Amino acid sequence: MWSVTARKCRRGVALFEVILAAILLGIGLSIALSLAAQALAQQGLGEKNMVAAWLADEQMGLVVMEGPQQFLRTQPTSGDYPPPFDAYNYEVEVQHVGDWQPYLVTVIIRWDGDERDFILQSKISPRQGEPEEYDDRRPLEFVDREAIYYEENVE
Repeated sequence: MWSVTARKCRRGVALFEVILAAILLGIGLSIALSLAAQALAQQGLGEKNMVAAWLADEQMGLVVMEGPQQFLRTQPTSGDYPPPFDAYNYEVEVQHVGDWQPYLVTVIIRWDGDERDFILQSKISPRQGEPEEYDDRRPLEFVDREAIYYEENVE
């Protein structure tokens, strides 16, 4: 009689172990799937941050290339990017700190409906050899360049 009771206990323990193993396996799989989903979301966010950094670097390079004053005169300081970067928009702020001081340039790239942003800030000196004040170099009167090459028949 004692051996029959021991067998029933072992069967009950084996069933309990199988149920416990299934529960632990389910918890482990749900944690693994949750971590994988979070990793994919973070990878997507990292990719968008990297693209925003590239776009901010491009805008900052444009300010360096043209010089802060010329940039303000010739380029838009805010706008949207064309496809494939149409989810991003930019804003460039150029602050003149003082005479003989570098300009404080801030580039802000926004995406996801302006909920996320990437900010790049730097000090940029004016271009060497160029005056601080802009000289208007447009000709005072119209120059007809085609008239130089084509003579008109004068009779």
